[in-house]
Amino acid sequence: MKRKKKYLLFALMLLLLLLNIPGCSGSSKGNVPADDFDTFLNRVFTTEVQTDTLTLNYSLAYPENYGITDPEVTIGHYSKEYIGESLAASENYLAALKQYDYNSLTEDQKLSYDILKEDLELEATFGDFILYSESLGPSTGIQAQLPVLLAEYNFYKKEDIDNYIKLLPQVYDYFKEICAFEKDKSAAGLFMSDEVADSIIDQCKEFINEKENNYLISMFNEKISEQKGLTKKEIKSYEAANKDAVLNSVIPAYKLLMETLTDLRGTGTNKEGLSHYEKGKAYYEYLIKVNTGSSRSIPELKKMLENSISSNMLKLSKIMNKNSDVYDTVMSLSYPLTDPAKIIQYLKEAIKKDFPSCPDVKCSIKYVDKSLQDHLSPAMYLIPPLDSYDNNIIYINDNPDYDLSQIFTTIAHEGYPGHLYQSVYFRSLNPPAIRNLLSFGGYAEGWATYVEYYSYHLAGFDEDVADFLEANMAANMALYCRIDMGIHYDGWSLSDTAAYLKNYITNSSTIKLLYNTMIEEPALYPQYGIGYLEFMDLKATAQKALGDKFVIKNFHKFLLDIGPAQFDIIADRLDTWIKTQK
Repeated sequence: MKRKKKYLLFALMLLLLLLNIPGCSGSSKGNVPADDFDTFLNRVFTTEVQTDTLTLNYSLAYPENYGITDPEVTIGHYSKEYIGESLAASENYLAALKQYDYNSLTEDQKLSYDILKEDLELEATFGDFILYSESLGPSTGIQAQLPVLLAEYNFYKKEDIDNYIKLLPQVYDYFKEICAFEKDKSAAGLFMSDEVADSIIDQCKEFINEKENNYLISMFNEKISEQKGLTKKEIKSYEAANKDAVLNSVIPAYKLLMETLTDLRGTGTNKEGLSHYEKGKAYYEYLIKVNTGSSRSIPELKKMLENSISSNMLKLSKIMNKNSDVYDTVMSLSYPLTDPAKIIQYLKEAIKKDFPSCPDVKCSIKYVDKSLQDHLSPAMYLIPPLDSYDNNIIYINDNPDYDLSQIFTTIAHEGYPGHLYQSVYFRSLNPPAIRNLLSFGGYAEGWATYVEYYSYHLAGFDEDVADFLEANMAANMALYCRIDMGIHYDGWSLSDTAAYLKNYITNSSTIKLLYNTMIEEPALYPQYGIGYLEFMDLKATAQKALGDKFVIKNFHKFLLDIGPAQFDIIADRLDTWIKTQK
């Protein structure tokens, strides 16, 4: 295994509806007429999209078209009290939702109803786990994401620049709330391990190392110089205001976080998985439901993963028995393209046979700043506003530890037919705005993982080679997910993990790296692995039911038309779709 590989490609938003949810669908016998349902959805959207200015900026280019004028400039809050208020608001949304007569809704409205209902019902169970939640993390924590979020803040008009300048000074108070939350976690015996704290401290140190030439200063100066309609005097004024805010608010915020984590080092009571906490096992079950969108129990998911490992290992064996040269070929494999921009253009054409058409949009390739390289993923995609999805951004991390000679599949994951393609396709359908605000990691990352493995068959490789690569990656991903569940649900120690891996990995340093990776951010890998297997299960169901009538392009269109959702809801709609295909 190479250095740990984590994708940080999803929305790169901060907090949307606080947390996202899978759970259950059903009918309601409410008495509110269906005519009001769309108004209700829009009201929920316009309320939640203004929770913080970053969410609003990344969600809407033209908020005035949604009746949003003069919104408050706020970075939001992170405290037990704020989370409690958000949960109460969600309970009110759920109660209001259940007042609608489900049977009088259109099919599209029923889909939105089912998705939102499951989402809110699962969120209602979060109250017992508030202090178990973690806003910090080496790869996906707020402190890791915020620099990119701020650097790519959209300047559509002069007012956006003014709001950005107002936003920066609030970073310090926001981090102050996070630090207070970490102290509460510490007092409750729920603080992170020293190893995780050290990783976050090192990350903060690297980000603020070059004060005068900080990433947020250089990026802002570059952006503002290209902004149309500004005078030289205005540009200089904005540059000065931004630099002042970065030096006197943002950098001190990261220093405060470093100092707090340093002070709290040693107060963590658990260096192993979540199951070693009092409510840790239940919290992990909650996390898995939230992150994967799967309604299956953990024992069912473990069985699903074990089956994937064994079936893919068997597939690898069969391929090697049939083609004795395939392993050597794979070990010396080189991809036809290594330039990200050329790969995007190539994949745009290559996917046309098996995937439905999508609006043609622009995509900029950017590279992660040196101060962030050691802690961010090999690549990330920033989801565009729902009302302006023509310009898209993919970040590439050219950290020497990452092998960018094999970036072909990474671009497939991030671009076509992965995140970029799926996001643009869904927005082009003009779904209810609230659907763009809800986030389902299992669907988003599961789809991107599914098409990443699919891209081996688009790269021009021999079919045995493509099959081998796909089976190998699927087996590895299932293995990572099974380790995650072993550590956090079954309570595996490092030695337990090594015992489980003895037939797959024997290198002790690799095993320790895997173990520590799962400890750092629980239930992260299952977004990818379980999401992928849920899509494969849907595909197998459709193939079995349709036989010769199964058309892969039509199946992909079905999945994309539904859009991000929980997998049980998608499975319910699959039965109806199969009947139409027959």
